[in-house]
Amino acid sequence: MTSDNISPAEHDKAKERAHTFLVIMSLSTVFLFSGTVFGWGAFSSMLLQEGYYDYLCVTPDKDHPCEKQLQALNNAFTLATTFVSLTAFVNGWLVDTLGPTKVTIISGVMNCLGLMGIALTKALPWSHHEAAAGGFDLFLWSLLLVAVGGSMTMFIGYQAPFLIPSHFTLLIEVNSCLFDAGTIIFPVLKLLYDVGVPFSAFFWTYTVLGMLCFSLFTVAWALNGRELDQIRQAASGAEANGDGGDRGGAERRHRPLEQRGMLQQLASWEFAAIFIYSIIQVPRANMYMGSVELINRKIAGLEGHFSPDTVAGVSTITGFIIPFGFLAVPLIELCVHRLGTIPTVQVTTLLGLLYNAMQLVPVLYLQLGTVCVFAAWRAFLYSTISAFNGEIFGVKTMGRIMGLCFVFSGLTNMLTGPIVNAAVDSNNFVPLLVEGMCFCIPLPIIFQLLQMKRSRQAVDVARTPLASTSVRGTPRSKDILDPMGGMSITRARSLTWPSEAIEEEMSHEIRGATSLAEIQP
Repeated sequence: MTSDNISPAEHDKAKERAHTFLVIMSLSTVFLFSGTVFGWGAFSSMLLQEGYYDYLCVTPDKDHPCEKQLQALNNAFTLATTFVSLTAFVNGWLVDTLGPTKVTIISGVMNCLGLMGIALTKALPWSHHEAAAGGFDLFLWSLLLVAVGGSMTMFIGYQAPFLIPSHFTLLIEVNSCLFDAGTIIFPVLKLLYDVGVPFSAFFWTYTVLGMLCFSLFTVAWALNGRELDQIRQAASGAEANGDGGDRGGAERRHRPLEQRGMLQQLASWEFAAIFIYSIIQVPRANMYMGSVELINRKIAGLEGHFSPDTVAGVSTITGFIIPFGFLAVPLIELCVHRLGTIPTVQVTTLLGLLYNAMQLVPVLYLQLGTVCVFAAWRAFLYSTISAFNGEIFGVKTMGRIMGLCFVFSGLTNMLTGPIVNAAVDSNNFVPLLVEGMCFCIPLPIIFQLLQMKRSRQAVDVARTPLASTSVRGTPRSKDILDPMGGMSITRARSLTWPSEAIEEEMSHEIRGATSLAEIQP
């Protein structure tokens, strides 16, 4: 039977099966390969036991690693997370330009090569000697491939929901949660490692699993790629039609930011606020995950009665808790809808100060409570950044705006390495934690001023005659003028452009004028 003879019902069933296959492979691949590098606490414990960078120590000791070895591992994590941020905009651009099918192949090759490289560091003794001599560091470059390939996988995962608009919001949220939940992979491997499973066996198995998953993921996108191309073409046509809606400077001045060009958005106070917020808070999140084990070891040393096994156990539990930040999603939704996005940003800042303050208390078991607060804060952080960008800038430019924020967050993230190294050298992490809290002090002031500005702007627009025309296109359009920003990213997707409402109203007026002319003598 040819494709021309397939009935509409059979065609719909085939498309539904293709969608289901794509969703399963997308969510599975995102979970297994996108955010694994952020489970650094458990991974670094395995690396210390396996003797990575122990050549930097005068007398290598697995239970008491030297400062240079700890610094080298921290630098590897810092560089990996920095590359994730620096390549965010490029990864999004690649997906938009080449399409998800080709980028899935690229991402699969990068992930599999990276995992294979880590496995080879144990199989090839020369890699250890080469790194010790200051030459090619196979482990470091393999880790970078895994980190960048994982970031690319996350961006690919954001494409699948467009094929299933009825579940768009759900799939976007699940994709984000699975990126965070993927940090549990290394803690699970750490448990197996502790019961005697060889280190290299993990990564050879992981490499084979990556080859299988990315091959199936590529097939899934090949089955659905044409449909996504059609959706993109339709969106491009709608964007071209919408660009013709500006009829003068007065209208452009009163249009909300999500209905303006990207250059105007970049010149706004709103972008400046979220940009500053991102370049401060995102590196703080990465710095916690890269330094939490170092700080916990220091706290255990101050208390003086904990064995290395106890400290390792706390690190393992910490690695398990961080991926469960998605449990805070209901609380985040409650804050966004009850308080608004900007007040939720303020709540996020307070949570960030709280976990830093808890780290200053030299009680090891208290740090299990600290990581719970951190996990909730991290979920709040990325959710509020997404909600803010979705509300203020709209879905057309949200990806590029977030890409820019994360790129510059990556540049800022490079500064955290020397800061942590200085804390390790001085054997004092208190200045590190206090500095992190001080950087957050301007943030509540910035967003309070922004909220006041948007409140004044809402009043001014409401008093302008043009505003009554601009916001008549949809009942939801009134949310644009909400100074509290109480609009979730879900609702931001369905806003109607005021230009469309204006054109429709003018059309009605023209038809009414024509009818009046026809009945006049």
